[in-house]
Amino acid sequence: MSELEDQKHIEALESLLRKPSKVTENLDFPNWEEVSRRPIRFDLQGKPKQSHQVVSFFRRPIGLVAVGGTTFALAASLLFVFLQKPNESTSIEVASASVKEEKREVTSPLLVSVSQIKGKVFVIPSGSNTPVALVERYQLTSGDSIVTEVNSQVDLHFETGSWIRISSQSEVVVNNLQKTNEGSLSQKFSVKKGKLFASVSKLSKDSEFVVQAGEHLTQVRGTLFSVSFDGNVETVAVREGTVAFGDLILNSKQQAVVKLGESIPELASKVSPKEDKELKAFYTQSVLAKESLLYKEHSRLELVRLEDGTELRGVILGQTETHLHFQGLDGQIEIPIQNILETEKIR
Repeated sequence: MSELEDQKHIEALESLLRKPSKVTENLDFPNWEEVSRRPIRFDLQGKPKQSHQVVSFFRRPIGLVAVGGTTFALAASLLFVFLQKPNESTSIEVASASVKEEKREVTSPLLVSVSQIKGKVFVIPSGSNTPVALVERYQLTSGDSIVTEVNSQVDLHFETGSWIRISSQSEVVVNNLQKTNEGSLSQKFSVKKGKLFASVSKLSKDSEFVVQAGEHLTQVRGTLFSVSFDGNVETVAVREGTVAFGDLILNSKQQAVVKLGESIPELASKVSPKEDKELKAFYTQSVLAKESLLYKEHSRLELVRLEDGTELRGVILGQTETHLHFQGLDGQIEIPIQNILETEKIR
């Protein structure tokens, strides 16, 4: 189709649109004069405002319907909260679990090193059956066994300040050496044969120091004691502090002796002079050894004398306005300055 023919087609369509339909031609429309004489049905303000009413299918009064609507809305809100509550509870439980996870106790090895060796001493490392010659500064771990030959002994130094000596012809198993981030300690040993001396620093409520020999356990809170076992007779002796030997409580200068198959005596006996002398010698030697270690580390040794007459030997690490930071023989402590009478350099 050419451009001219296309134009004619458009004009023909426009002509049809301008021509009224037959239905429109047959209708009788009023003229302007007739329309102007008709009355006005609505004023200029428009339709009157209709009051908002709630339609009730039960045909109740409007007031009751409104109250019912409010009650329904409240009930719906409570239902929504109720349905949401399990999720919130779950969230709270998850959050609590996260906090507990963060506060979970974390265990780590307690540092126990070999301080002094006399004669021939061997260690059987955990998981091995082969004895290895023990050397100074060897770090013991849970599961290690220590064996001493004739006229031999070894001293073990704990990071807590505790001290152990394993005597001649002994075999001692280190069952557990652990500490937690909360400060509790677990220290467990088994005397298979021979003798063990121990000077244990004061323990916290959740800590333990346990020695098993023969059929019985010896539990300590912080004291100076010895445990020996010859395969038949077990002896526990205390010089200072308190020890629980089974159900029997041993105090300072007391001991108990029990054979295999026999029950622990109900009453403790007085510690023997020989045992008391050995314990005293061990304590003196352990104090001198601890002082020697401190001196090697800090190149000095000091004494702090308190107003109540107590004397503390160790190293002054520093001080604040109120306290003195002190490395003692049993670990670090803080001493109130107001309680200090004087300080003195020993070495």
